[in-house]
Amino acid sequence: MKTFPKVILSIVLAQMATAQLFGYTPGPESDTASVAIDAEPAALPNSQAGQKDPKKWSMDIYPILAWLPIFGASVNVPALPAGPGGSGEGSSFPGGSGTASSSFNGAAFVGLSFRYDKWMADFTGLWAGLSAERTLPNASISAQVAFGDLLVGRQIYRHIALTGGFRHLGLRVTADVGDSRERTWKPDVWDPLIGLTWRDQFSSKWSAQVSVDGGGFGVGSDVDISARAHADWKFARHFGLMMGYGVLHFQNTDNVLGRPYGTKQTLNGPMFGFGIYL
Repeated sequence: MKTFPKVILSIVLAQMATAQLFGYTPGPESDTASVAIDAEPAALPNSQAGQKDPKKWSMDIYPILAWLPIFGASVNVPALPAGPGGSGEGSSFPGGSGTASSSFNGAAFVGLSFRYDKWMADFTGLWAGLSAERTLPNASISAQVAFGDLLVGRQIYRHIALTGGFRHLGLRVTADVGDSRERTWKPDVWDPLIGLTWRDQFSSKWSAQVSVDGGGFGVGSDVDISARAHADWKFARHFGLMMGYGVLHFQNTDNVLGRPYGTKQTLNGPMFGFGIYL
């Protein structure tokens, strides 16, 4: 049994020689029989941890918007035979054309804008009661305009997106031109649209957007063009104000009882309202 201490001493000397050979000096708290293991894995990035990227999507809701457009219109009405049902008995009512313009009218609309990555979608709904008169030659034109449009687009270069969609125009036009009696007709059209939209976020409080689109192409209206530029200012995290300028121009020919009624209308003016930003 005298050899046992010698065996223990040989093992200790061998471990010390091995440690000196590899340059390791055990500290007072080290344990040669243990290995430090980091049992806690590294934290995953937000995108891998299932959290939403706040810059990936956004939504702007405009529940209250006002538009003060200047209304200009021209109409072309056909001659009508007199008598019930156009029987031709008695004097006929001549046709004619006229142009009129006015100062500011009133219009109200709502809007929604949604963006996800490089995709975007804009919806706008509007109602306007418009009227314009001209004394010489006599022309009195009024219109009730209700429309809704939906545009979907994708970013093609930096802040510019190519858009496409449709606009529904529902009109009620009343015109009294020259010696022709007052006429009322109700065009209702669906217009395909294509356009471009530029948008940029300047800071956490300010952003701006410019949109131009056109269509009709004879499918609905003969011509349908609109443009809008506006800036948004957030006075709180999710609330702000929108201010800008809008233009809408359309030209339409509608057949009523086989006779053509034409109208051309332009609206342009400032717009402002309240926005909710998500």
